[in-house]
Amino acid sequence: MPKINFADVKGIEPIPAGNYLASIIDVKEGMSKTQNIKFDVQWKVEGGPFDGRRIFDTWSFHPDAQFRVKAYLKALGWDSTFSGDVTPAELVGKTATIVVTIDVSTQTDESGDPYPPRNVVKKVKPVDKVMAAKQGKGMFGRNQPTTAR
Repeated sequence: MPKINFADVKGIEPIPAGNYLASIIDVKEGMSKTQNIKFDVQWKVEGGPFDGRRIFDTWSFHPDAQFRVKAYLKALGWDSTFSGDVTPAELVGKTATIVVTIDVSTQTDESGDPYPPRNVVKKVKPVDKVMAAKQGKGMFGRNQPTTAR
């Protein structure tokens, strides 16, 4: 039977705010509380001192929020005239420069403890070739343009 000593368990601190080369490693499609389609996206930082760290993001397909999904897809290589379905499988393996910030919540959980700070993806930009070279990844996972079907 596995053992755990809570005193020995370290929390996960957010990575510093900044720009990071990252690849999408998992996407789960689901429904929001308001019954709109959403994608829960898991990014993995590629290279640098935070290589391998995961950043979690949610993309809402609510009509009022699709401007964000459009910007992200364009940064990932979708053509600016794209119209059609987007599947989670199409996103896995795509690489971009993500702009990460730290969100400090003022809310508390059921026990009254504050939620810990967490990373938030504020923007997705096409891969920065200079940054990719500095992080030692070259053009790992370079995106191939996706065109309208």
